[in-house]
Amino acid sequence: MSKKALWAEILIFVVFIALFFTLNILLPDREFSEQENRYLQTLPEFSFKELFSGSYTADFESYTTDQFAGRDTWTTLKAASELALGKSENKGVYLCRNETLIEGFSAPEKDTLDSKLAALQKLAENTEAKVSFALIPGKSEILSSLLPKNAPNDSEAEVIEYCYGNSTVPTIDLLSPLREHSGEYVFYRTDHHWTSLGACYGYAAIAEALGLPVRSPGDYADRQTVSESFYGTTWSSSGFSWVAPDSMEIFVSEPESLEILSYASATPAEGQLYDESYLEKKDKYSMFMGGNAPLHEIKTGNDGPSLLIVRDSYADCLVPFLLGDFSEIYLLDLRYYRASLKDYIAEHGIDEVLVCYSVSNFCTDPNLFLLGR
Repeated sequence: MSKKALWAEILIFVVFIALFFTLNILLPDREFSEQENRYLQTLPEFSFKELFSGSYTADFESYTTDQFAGRDTWTTLKAASELALGKSENKGVYLCRNETLIEGFSAPEKDTLDSKLAALQKLAENTEAKVSFALIPGKSEILSSLLPKNAPNDSEAEVIEYCYGNSTVPTIDLLSPLREHSGEYVFYRTDHHWTSLGACYGYAAIAEALGLPVRSPGDYADRQTVSESFYGTTWSSSGFSWVAPDSMEIFVSEPESLEILSYASATPAEGQLYDESYLEKKDKYSMFMGGNAPLHEIKTGNDGPSLLIVRDSYADCLVPFLLGDFSEIYLLDLRYYRASLKDYIAEHGIDEVLVCYSVSNFCTDPNLFLLGR
């Protein structure tokens, strides 16, 4: 290499460093990334205590990464470069046919599942209510044929089979109906959740298991599209920012007789079946029930038994389908609710309990021991 070429490389390198050093100083910090759907690390406050403990340097490293100029563009460029190198994956997310984004599933050890099943059994022993158990397979199982053959992806079906085979609580098969309709729009392409259509098929299986009237998608006259610009959490983490957005539907209009109390804080507030303000935000899935909360209490205005769903966020778009079958529906999230489940069931005279989780969340949620409290 000639001296001129060497000096040219050095000059380009120095200009590059100087440019981004200047930009990182001048550009204001961002608190939230719409593309990644998360809060970014802001400049940590310096103290010698934090410095010597190592937390200051760790936070500062996160700060420089999160606030780097053009971060979203660099993330997209990295994903594009991975594809250019012949890969179909970035950050553990695979870009599959029809621009479907899928993360592989990693199965836990059997003793992890055993401890959760033991807590479920204790719940059934602690209450007079009828307890049922349903696991929702994710798209890494239902749409596994879209993944590359060498993609690491354990079988969710095997986890379901193990859990159901070792559960003394009555189980509900959600794997079969979702497999049967896998060619339909039952999972969002850019998100991990099932769509309202997927939830509709799941509801039909739950209704049949509980002895309720079974309805098909064609029975819902109020079905409508509420958004055609939904980008989910899988899209946010993948870097594949150029893929097309998802559409979102609702099948059931919110009844006028519906009363919802949401306990997002210590003081309950009036809740909504559909909080349409979220349709103007990145986190559009939170339109269903207004997003995560420890507890929702719903009075439907209909006759019927009462139902408690111990659940993750998949149940938020399942609730509308259940309104006509129950007089009261309670949604409880063990990630945020720490009181005794047994006492809550007794206090409210709840007739039926449905423990309903996605396979992934059932495997990873460390709070399921609270089922037995």
